[in-house]
Parts: sequence; C-alpha cells; structure tokens
Amino acid sequence: MKVERVGQKLYTEPVRKVESKHIENKSPESEKPVVDEAVKYTPSETVNTGTYNKSGHVYDSETVTKLKRQSEQAHNYLRELVEKLLLKQGHSLKTITDEEWTTVEIDDATRAEAAAMIAPGGPLSAEAVSDRLVDFAKAISGGDIEKLDQLKGAIEQGFKEAEKILGELPEISKETYRLTMEKLDQWAAESRSPQE
Repeated sequence: MKVERVGQKLYTEPVRKVESKHIENKSPESEKPVVDEAVKYTPSETVNTGTYNKSGHVYDSETVTKLKRQSEQAHNYLRELVEKLLLKQGHSLKTITDEEWTTVEIDDATRAEAAAMIAPGGPLSAEAVSDRLVDFAKAISGGDIEKLDQLKGAIEQGFKEAEKILGELPEISKETYRLTMEKLDQWAAESRSPQE
C-alpha cells in the first residue's frame, strides 16, 4: 500500500483484497465471505499541525527564497569588508579579542564602501531593508492581511531583540522600522479598499 501526505491530509492508495488459493479453510465459517478490517479504506482525519490554514492560503516560497538570497549576499559582502579590514591590520575575524577590536582603525576606503551600502539606493539602506521586510511579511503570510497585527508584532519584537543585544539602535535602524510599519499600513489600506 502506498501512503503519501498531501497537504494536511494523509491519503492512501486503494488496496485490493488478494485471495489466496493455497489456504484451505475446513470450518463452516469458511463459506462466509471474510472481511479483513485491515483491507478497508478509511480516510484519515485532518491533522491539526498547529499552523494557520486558510482556504487559498499560499506560502510564497519563491519570494522568501529570493529575499533570503538577497539578504545573504548583502551580509556576505559586509562580512568580507570587515574581514579585509581586519586582515590589513593583522587580525582575523575568528580570533580577534574584544580588546583588539578597540584598536581596529577603519580606513577611508572601507568607510566609504560601508557608507554606500546604507546610503539611499544601497542594499542596506532603510528603504531597501524595509522593502525586503514588507515583501517577506507578505510572502510568509501568503498575502493574508488578517495576519497584519501578528506580522507587525513579530517585526517589532525583532527590533526590540536587536536593541537588547546592541543597545540603542542607530538612526538608520529606527528609520527602517518606521518605513516598514508605514509600508505595512499602506498594504493594509490598499487591501481593504474596494477593488475597482
């Protein structure tokens, strides 16, 4: 019997009863048809996985994959920038101590590259990061505007966690948060307005 999970339900391939010609039953009950309970097909019940299921809800994995790739590229570029800076000064990202970090000097070329990354139009600008956050929220929710409060709460929690780790966030992070919330509110307004 072939068993496959499709969506939230478990489906089985129909099974046929195979009669054996090698077994003889001499009892009077052998004249009655034998019904084997294991052969009966019974569809399984829907399994509650604890996740949200809305009819028509589609998780946009293609967009999530694209956004993840973009984020990883920006992170890797920034990491390489820091690694090159450290190597020029005789340090390694893996072995540098807290005390050594205080002696690292940022050269003009590295400073300019980092500034370009967060400047308007850069991959880590407030505008670009807020766009990716909103695109991710839409993709992960399947475009379900009913999830807006949950999405906003998760983003807010993420910024709070970053602040716990890093201390007060820089102005660009605050601007990213503000733009993200504005864009989510705009999405909500557009989704709730009557379609023309």
